[in-house]
Amino acid sequence: VRGRAGLPDAARARADHQFAYVNGRFVRDRVLSHAAKSAYEDVLHGQRQPVYALYIDMDPTQVDVNVHPTKIELRFRDSRLVHQAVQHALVQALSVSRAGMGRAAPTTQDRQQAIAALQTFGQTSASQSGLPWAAPSAGQPVHNLAALWQPNTLTAREDSPLPPSEPLPAGDWPLGKALAQLQGVYILAENQQGLVVVDMHAAHERIVYEQLKTQLAQHQLQSQTLLLPESFAATPQEMAAVENHASTLAELGLDIEGLGAQSLVVRRVPATLAQGDAVALARSVLAELAQHEAHQVLQRARDDVLASMACHAAVRANRQLSLAEMNALLRQMETTERADQCNHGRPTWRQLSLGDLDKLFLRGR
Repeated sequence: VRGRAGLPDAARARADHQFAYVNGRFVRDRVLSHAAKSAYEDVLHGQRQPVYALYIDMDPTQVDVNVHPTKIELRFRDSRLVHQAVQHALVQALSVSRAGMGRAAPTTQDRQQAIAALQTFGQTSASQSGLPWAAPSAGQPVHNLAALWQPNTLTAREDSPLPPSEPLPAGDWPLGKALAQLQGVYILAENQQGLVVVDMHAAHERIVYEQLKTQLAQHQLQSQTLLLPESFAATPQEMAAVENHASTLAELGLDIEGLGAQSLVVRRVPATLAQGDAVALARSVLAELAQHEAHQVLQRARDDVLASMACHAAVRANRQLSLAEMNALLRQMETTERADQCNHGRPTWRQLSLGDLDKLFLRGR
């Protein structure tokens, strides 16, 4: 299996940019389209259609091309094997994050250092100073920019516990070093190509989601007992979800019990999400489980539940981060699979090259 897999943010409303070729012949086949769609499930939600061009080479005796007069349809002798091969190839391609390109594959030490740094979120005070501005004195011309503006660079305040940032090593970190935070939503960073803009909530959401998936796959989703259990008034649907999905909740690291006829209590939550809102997390998980009870397989439901849990645990908008916290997030993105898109298929970062910036400011014209 070879070809091109389009980025999730290039998805379309219609499946008109999906091309599959078997032994050089263009075909339309449900097995191939379903395999491709399932490979995009983790990075593309809703009814959006992925863009791809796939070339499958196989033993001609393993495929029947005489199913349709125009030869555009076919039948595989082992459709399950073909489905797995196509799905695996696309999943592997989509798991490679562009944020991690340009440097050697991350080692175990890289991942441990990034995770350790990311766990310091909120433990340091926010420190982001603005450019110093000198007010004009009486009688001073307002057009005298040299007197109005002091051309200093962004530096940490004297009372800031953060050391001055070091120069970026050449070609080392694909997402560069953090410069500042914009409106409590975006992180601005500098790399060798120019400016990197990161949606901090979307990026952190993907990181937490991948961590939860890994822990659940290894049956090591660690939970933490709440110091003070939190109770809330529950709907009949939430009460039923707790009763019907007790084993699933336990696998997800949640301990939710009935407390009377119309209330529930949360006693344990996943350790990764221990600092979040336990009640909001419980309500979100129960809503997802109730929705997937009858018409979705458990694995798909678990992925949706984990995505919802990750969204609640991700750093929120308007949260002021220090430069150390911003850099920790960038480093973790570089060691996380599928870090280019959030759980809903939106991009987590964009690159503005120096050439792009020159065009914006008409430099060289």
